Amino acid sequence: MHPIEHLRYLARAGHVDAPDLVLETASALSGLVLDPASVVVTTRRIVERHPLCGPLWWLCAHVVTASEPYEVLRDCVDQVHDDRTAEHLAAEIPEGALVCVDGWSFDVAHALVIAGATSGIQVCVVDGDNGADHMVRVLERLEIPSHLVNASHGAIAAANADLVLLSAYATGSMTAWCSAGSLALASAAYCAERPVLLSASVGARLPDVLFAGIVQDLDRQISQRREVQPWHREASEVPFGLCKAIVSSDGVHEVQALPPHGLSAQCPPAVELLTRSAI
Repeated sequence: MHPIEHLRYLARAGHVDAPDLVLETASALSGLVLDPASVVVTTRRIVERHPLCGPLWWLCAHVVTASEPYEVLRDCVDQVHDDRTAEHLAAEIPEGALVCVDGWSFDVAHALVIAGATSGIQVCVVDGDNGADHMVRVLERLEIPSHLVNASHGAIAAANADLVLLSAYATGSMTAWCSAGSLALASAAYCAERPVLLSASVGARLPDVLFAGIVQDLDRQISQRREVQPWHREASEVPFGLCKAIVSSDGVHEVQALPPHGLSAQCPPAVELLTRSAI
């Protein structure tokens, strides 16, 4: 497939787990790196169509600012393959814990699989048009006891769980974009003094300028159909203050121990990605 056609296909793709989308995009971009102008335009369109995929912003930010794009692409692919976020997250799950999660998340599912049925954990999967059925099927195949919880009862499950695991689409320095139901779960757990761990896989940690660009693209998509209101977004913004720790490939970052500037970004602030066409 021609690189341009490959990228058009990726831009139109529906829900795809972030690692797969990043690897496919890296493969397609490798055919365009000799044409810097095409790379900039194409990466803008990719992130505009997938604003909630933080690792895709990360990949594109590295590529458009690189003097050696081939090497950067290879390095990004290696980092995705070597991501240890799930291992670190699994290590934080106590044996016999009742864990609450919000629907499907690749990194959270991976962590639960690593923890495994032998650890005696149970999982409350909060439903809400968020892949919860898929998460339950995956856990049941691995004989990990799971409970599908209606979205209206999600806060109750979070308040009674031993641990709430959330996954960040993307983070800034002090807040994260997560699934729409995540803010309610984090708030309920915080009030009930239950620990909340936020997973931020490789590439999810963005500079604040790119993090702010996500909401602009989300609202631009909404404005094509209706008046923009925060509750129309497909994501919720979760402050780090509701969480005990942020878990990334480089380890566990306790929120109370974060430096004044917050969580460090994993890519350059490539403002070139924020320009949008009028068409």
